[in-house]
Amino acid sequence: MVIDILVILILVLLNGFFVAAEFAIVKVRSTQIDTIEQKNIRARIAKEVIMHLDAYLSATQLGITITSIALGWIGEPAISRMIEPIINYFGITNPQVIHALSFGIGFSVITFLHITMGELGPKSIAIQYPKQTTLWIASPLHLFYVVFKPFIFILNKSANLMLRMVGIHPAGEHELSHSEEEIRMLIADGRKSGVIDATEYKLIENIFNFTETSVKEIMIPRMDVFALDIEKPVVENLKSAIDSGYTRIPVYRESIDTLIGILYVKDLFKIDRDTITTASFETILRPAYFAPESISINRLMQDFLQQRFHMAIIIDEFGGTSGVVTLENIIEKIVGQQIQDEYDDEKKEFEILSDGSYTVQAKMRIGDFNQQFQANIPEDDNYETLAGFLNNVAGHIPNNGEEIRYQNLSFRITKKSPKLVQQVRFAKLT
Repeated sequence: MVIDILVILILVLLNGFFVAAEFAIVKVRSTQIDTIEQKNIRARIAKEVIMHLDAYLSATQLGITITSIALGWIGEPAISRMIEPIINYFGITNPQVIHALSFGIGFSVITFLHITMGELGPKSIAIQYPKQTTLWIASPLHLFYVVFKPFIFILNKSANLMLRMVGIHPAGEHELSHSEEEIRMLIADGRKSGVIDATEYKLIENIFNFTETSVKEIMIPRMDVFALDIEKPVVENLKSAIDSGYTRIPVYRESIDTLIGILYVKDLFKIDRDTITTASFETILRPAYFAPESISINRLMQDFLQQRFHMAIIIDEFGGTSGVVTLENIIEKIVGQQIQDEYDDEKKEFEILSDGSYTVQAKMRIGDFNQQFQANIPEDDNYETLAGFLNNVAGHIPNNGEEIRYQNLSFRITKKSPKLVQQVRFAKLT
């Protein structure tokens, strides 16, 4: 009797071991093991288990199947034999009744032990403590896998063959990784639960959007580019360069479409500025790096790092200068806000007025406007900024004082140049 009880307990615990192993190796993250892999031999084995998840999951399934069958085969008859004397004690002598009662009780006891100690308990522990459980089960699970590897191989191949016969492609380890959409959902859940704060959430979201953003969306547009004309007097160019507060300045000849190089202001300290001529000024210019409007900021960032540039001249399909992108512009896209230094113009893109309306700079991008004012202006290839949108709606360049309405939004032009709307007064209509 004692031996029977020990065998039953051992089978239940073995079943629990394989159940815990199955849930733990699926739940644990590889990075949790990476942090201790070099210091812990169990962690190195655990890493091996995680890297070959399909094979070791098959090993756990084989272990669960063997122990479950053995428990039913050995455990139920053993419990029945223990119960029979107790049934006889109550004066029940009919063999059929005794067998039925002992079988029912034995089956119930084994089922109870199997579910509580062999399934639910180990599963709960593995889910709550996946790292610790994985480290604990890694070595014995690896030993079990090595011993039964031929059987596991045959079973895996047989299962995959049957799946292919019904038109299903067997899953591999790479298919267990999270998709971008799933990761976004996990991050959103982390934000709701408070694990990820607002700043971290915004930063991660910006990184996900990073590869989908073209330089056209973040560049300094042509009209706002500060550049020097090489044909102007050298003294005037030197003063403009120093007063500008910029560290890198495009230099052109005749028009901004014919850029000849980039002036690094620090290079001015290497020359005698009292005797400098146009010819010698041109010799200190660095080569300009050109990139098309369609290039992604991810690719441009890689080019910056590889070629050690900090500024790119963005050209349109006709070879004309479309704008400029700096490394700072890319970083601002990642962090989600402008990086101000002591030379930057801190003029705000919008200001609230006493009547609840807003003064808005027309160069504000549509995406930023929608986000700031909970608006629903469609983003389109025909325009990037509020000024472009208003031109598109009006069908012409609006004049000062002209009002343009779109849905429940009202825009009144308050400042413009001959070619461009510069500032508007914005309000939501009730």
